[in-house]
Amino acid sequence: MKKLTAILLAALILTLCLSGLAENRLEAIKAAGKLVVGTSPDYAPYEFLDEKGQPVGADITFAQYIADAWGVELVVESYNFDALLVAIAAGKVDIALAGMDPKPDRLSSMMFSDIYYNETNQIILIHKDNADTLKALEDFAGKKVAAQNGTLQQTLVTEQLPGSELELITLIPDGIMMLLTGKVAGMALASPVANQYVANYPDLVVCESKFDYTSMGIAAALPLNEPELVEALNEVVKVVVEENLFYQWMDEAVLLNNSLNE
Repeated sequence: MKKLTAILLAALILTLCLSGLAENRLEAIKAAGKLVVGTSPDYAPYEFLDEKGQPVGADITFAQYIADAWGVELVVESYNFDALLVAIAAGKVDIALAGMDPKPDRLSSMMFSDIYYNETNQIILIHKDNADTLKALEDFAGKKVAAQNGTLQQTLVTEQLPGSELELITLIPDGIMMLLTGKVAGMALASPVANQYVANYPDLVVCESKFDYTSMGIAAALPLNEPELVEALNEVVKVVVEENLFYQWMDEAVLLNNSLNE
C-alpha cells in the first residue's frame, strides 16, 4: 500500500512539474491531458441539461470535438453566463463555449476564436395573447422586457427599446417563466434559442418586429495573451466550418432538446 501511494504521489508530482514547465496554456493543457471548457447550460440548443443534469448541446459536442482533436480529456464546468465571462477573463477555464458573440467591449478581457456559427436574427419572444398588441418595437414602451445579464440581448434592449424597462435575469428559464406568468411582456433572445421555446411552449410566439442587428457570428472565448491556444483552436474551427459540422450538431441538439421536453 505504501509503495502504491508513493507511485501515485510521484505521478502527481510529475504531472504538476510538466504543467509548470509548459510555456503557454496550450502546452499546459496537453501536459495535463485535460481541457477545461466553461459553459452556461441554459441556452438550448447551444447548451442545456439532459435528464441526468449533464450539459449537452451543440457547443458541448464542439467541446468534445476539440478535446478529441488535441488528444485530451474534456472537463465541462457550468456557470451562470455573467460568471462565465468573469471565469474566462480570470483564466479559470481554458475555453468558454456559450453561444458567445465576440462583442468589441469584451476584447479587453478575453480573446476570441474565428467564427464557427452564424445566427440569423435577434428577436423578442412574447405571449400569444399579446400578439395583436405587441407587433412593433415601439409597442414595448412602458413594458418590462427580460434579457440575460451580460449578453448581447441586454445591449439590444437598452439601445433599441429605450422606452421599455429592462428586466435583467440570470438564467434564461427564469425569464421564460416570467413571460409565461405575465411578469414581463417580452424576452429578448437569439432566434435559434427562441425557436426552441416556441416549439416547446404553445403559449409563446415571436414578435413580428425584430431587432436591427447583423450577426457578428458565434465564437469561442479564451483568456488573454494565449496566441498559441487561439491558433490551435482556429485550426479546429476551420475544419468544423469547412465540413459544416456545427450546423449538424445544432440539428441534433434541437432534436434532443425537443425530446426532453415531450
